[in-house]
Amino acid sequence: MKWGEKNKDSSMILALVLFIGAAGLVFLYLSAGSPKPTQKLQKSAQYEKAVNRHLMMTNDRIQLEQQKMQLESARLLDKGAKAKNPQSAYQNENILDLNHDQRALEMARELGRGEREERLETPDDVIQREVLNQQQMHEYSEEYKREYARQFVENARRGGYKVILSEDLSRVISVTPIRRQDGMSLYGNGAGGVSEPLQ
Repeated sequence: MKWGEKNKDSSMILALVLFIGAAGLVFLYLSAGSPKPTQKLQKSAQYEKAVNRHLMMTNDRIQLEQQKMQLESARLLDKGAKAKNPQSAYQNENILDLNHDQRALEMARELGRGEREERLETPDDVIQREVLNQQQMHEYSEEYKREYARQFVENARRGGYKVILSEDLSRVISVTPIRRQDGMSLYGNGAGGVSEPLQ
């Protein structure tokens, strides 16, 4: 009977070990299926690092492009400034001495080819020029208005009407037909004859 009891005990132990092993495997499977919070934090930290690295690289690339554009525009401005050197009046390679010829120098100045006098404008100069331009435009506008009104009145008189304008020349105050004293209208009937007087 000892042999049967041993078998029974060993089969119980074996069943218990199999049951504990199966429970351990199920626990391992379930724990491996759902990541632990520390694993989630590690993955999110890795994602953040990757995103930050990408953002920094993009920002650096944008800054490099801006610096390239600034350098290119500065180079173009410098190239343009060098290209605008004043043209000398005469390039005779010192064969002729033109220092005593005042007419040639005057002609060169008139053509804008002599020595250029660079003048920097101050803000006061700019403002004064703008004020002067506005005054001139206002005077021109007033003169134009007066001449236009004068021509309007003259054309109306030629057409047989007397026109009176307001003082500021902006409105017509009255219009009256002009009568000729000889009883003829201003214009004939087309054949040089007399037409009826205006009433």
